[in-house]
Amino acid sequence: MKPKIDIDYVCALAHLQLTEEEKSQIAPQLKKIVEWVNRLEELDINASKGEVYSTVSFSAPFRKDDVQPSLLEEDVLTNAPEKAHEFIKVPKVIEEK
Repeated sequence: MKPKIDIDYVCALAHLQLTEEEKSQIAPQLKKIVEWVNRLEELDINASKGEVYSTVSFSAPFRKDDVQPSLLEEDVLTNAPEKAHEFIKVPKVIEEK
């Protein structure tokens, strides 16, 4: 079955604003990707069902979680470069539209 790709819908999902030329270039690429992913459905995975292979050859050590007291607010704010009331002031990293 040939995949039908609605490029405008994909662009809307990804919040992309593409020109018509860019859409015409990307459409065949997306079609190839979808066809490749559909090929995965042809794989027989029943043969390995139940078999689990670990990526690590050692067991990960676990430790007991111990509740410990938190730092005092004054101690935390002592080394802060900038403060705003009882908060640490940091540079803005997200711009508004």
